[in-house]
Amino acid sequence: MRKLIQEDPHNASVYFLIFGFARTYVMLYEDQEVSPQFAEDNQKLMLSYLTILDEALKKGDAANLYQALNRVVNEYENSKKVF
Repeated sequence: MRKLIQEDPHNASVYFLIFGFARTYVMLYEDQEVSPQFAEDNQKLMLSYLTILDEALKKGDAANLYQALNRVVNEYENSKKVF
């Protein structure tokens, strides 16, 4: 993600958000055993966020990307916040 931030500064906020989610997950659970169901549930959640952002990036429109970022942030805020 850091490389993408450097190479694509116009979309740095997307990469930074994804990087933050992934980094937080690793920091919180790297020294803990997690159940397969927990890991799978969080994988699905992260993939849902990635899908939203990927679709907006493919449109290449700043307004759509901004809306997608807001959608992901709002969905995250209304989630269990496990990462």
